Amino acid sequence: MTKRITMKIRGMECPNCAMILERIEDKLKGVVMAEASYHKEQLVVEYDEAELDEARIKAAVERLGYQVADIKNG
Repeated sequence: MTKRITMKIRGMECPNCAMILERIEDKLKGVVMAEASYHKEQLVVEYDEAELDEARIKAAVERLGYQVADIKNG
């Protein structure tokens, strides 16, 4: 089953930052969709709960050099 979360991201300052974050779709198994907006400072991720959880997504974002300030379902 897929789940959708919205993450408030600190440190995302330009379109390039958004593109870097969206790459987790290709690099993290189980991510179905990743869509970032640097204007809103958010990352929306849809993922397969059977393969991935919020903690691993958050860790992947932080490894890219960004801070996750908040996570909301939906």
